[in-house]
Amino acid sequence: MPDSYAVVLDVLTGTFGVPTTEVSPHRALGTLELDSLARAELALVLKERLGVMCSDQDVPPGVTLEALAGLLDARAPRHPRPGPAAAQ
Repeated sequence: MPDSYAVVLDVLTGTFGVPTTEVSPHRALGTLELDSLARAELALVLKERLGVMCSDQDVPPGVTLEALAGLLDARAPRHPRPGPAAAQ
């Protein structure tokens, strides 16, 4: 299972300069002082980093970081697990 939360955390702290002490799973984006333009850029960066669909509609001010990561994890492609080797 992908760990989108780690990516969200990295993007917020590394790209947007949000202090690590301000970030927690239950924190809403709107409390991090990200305006609508910053949230749209966040969606674009997450889309590029994770390779999943993410738009500005997915990052409203009220979404928590945990909920955003869950949404991104759910959209991640599922790779089938290899089964037992077929008898030849």
